[in-house]
Amino acid sequence: MQHEEERQVRNESSGVVRKESSTVVDDTGEAPVREASVVKSSTPARRAMEGIYLLFGIIDALLLIRLVLKLLGANVHAGFASFTYGVTDFLLAPFHGLLPTYVSGQSVFELSLIFAILIYSLIAVGLVRLVAITLSRSVMVSQHSRSEGLKPRSD
Repeated sequence: MQHEEERQVRNESSGVVRKESSTVVDDTGEAPVREASVVKSSTPARRAMEGIYLLFGIIDALLLIRLVLKLLGANVHAGFASFTYGVTDFLLAPFHGLLPTYVSGQSVFELSLIFAILIYSLIAVGLVRLVAITLSRSVMVSQHSRSEGLKPRSD
């Protein structure tokens, strides 16, 4: 008979959370055979990197929405467009007037907006690398153990 057991284990000193799964085999009526392996682990550095990617992903998404709204000539007085422009104006302030803006009818193409998306993406990658360098440490990610009760192994 074989069945799976799964549990989460947290190391309080390092903050590592890992999910362990065990396979228990009992064919002979003797002590069950247990196999365990780490399926997933999470460290504070990994959480920080995920947070950075999330924050800058939201920033880039808002800038892309602004780009689409400007290209389609969205009404500035509509609620969604007004909110998006208001939030992204702050994000685009350092890039204002850097590159030319092309206007055709109601469509507006801001080159500085494309440049801002690129710069924010590069900042995210740089911050993630900085976190990886400063906070990462040698941590065992995967482990495999096997115990057969008191019965010696027959390898």
